[in-house]
Amino acid sequence: MNSGASRSRIFSLSALIGVGALLAGCKTTTTGETQTIGPAEPARRAALSFVHCVESNGGGCVKPDDKRGSWDAFALLHWMGTGSPTSILQALRRELDHHRDPNAIQDRFVSLAARYREPLRGAECRPDAAAPVDELLPTLVKRVETRLTALGLWRRDLEGVVAGLAKEASKGLDEGWLVHVVCEGDPYEVWIATAGTKSDTDTDANADAEDTRQVVVGMLTTLPVWLGGQEPSEDQIEGRIRSRTLGNSTSLGVVREGSVDTTWLPIDIEEF
Repeated sequence: MNSGASRSRIFSLSALIGVGALLAGCKTTTTGETQTIGPAEPARRAALSFVHCVESNGGGCVKPDDKRGSWDAFALLHWMGTGSPTSILQALRRELDHHRDPNAIQDRFVSLAARYREPLRGAECRPDAAAPVDELLPTLVKRVETRLTALGLWRRDLEGVVAGLAKEASKGLDEGWLVHVVCEGDPYEVWIATAGTKSDTDTDANADAEDTRQVVVGMLTTLPVWLGGQEPSEDQIEGRIRSRTLGNSTSLGVVREGSVDTTWLPIDIEEF
């Protein structure tokens, strides 16, 4: 009996030790765990910081940056793909001259940021989706070519202009993002452009994607559906109309895409 009882106690102790070891093996720890940050997060943070800065300081938030010229090239293509044919005919040469002047590019962005200081203040804005600029650029270039061909404006010299702008935009914005910022009130949405830049201490040998810092280089107030934008909702349209009626809005008015068919505008296409 004593021998049997001893064996029973030994088996019980062994079972307890085995269960304890199993529980110890199943125990998890959260020490040292890190969350994976998406590739667009630095751009989203930069966009949000810029919006908050504009709310307080307006155009004072615009700092000189060498890559702003690349963004201006993208913005020029955006204008050629969405602007009125008349404005393109009248202003293309002037806009190209403007594009060659870094100070003029800087002043235009300062003016835009200053104009949106009041609309953004209190609009409760936050970053939403973000798209790599180098993924948007081919769609934009194709749209410009197709549109200007349909308007009878596509010529060899203009083809060179578009190719040159596309090359400049691609070179400076290859690590850039276009961040969609949505707001609870008017202006409801803006798009903040960022570009990747290396710190002064980085070299080609040790610089990589994780060392890239995102800086804001530009801003769009509209984005067409074919480039990733969305039609304004009825609430947004009514909100903008109400704000502009009361004199509380300095943002652009709302024009639904497709409301004006530029293919059949009764104007003569003249060479420039």
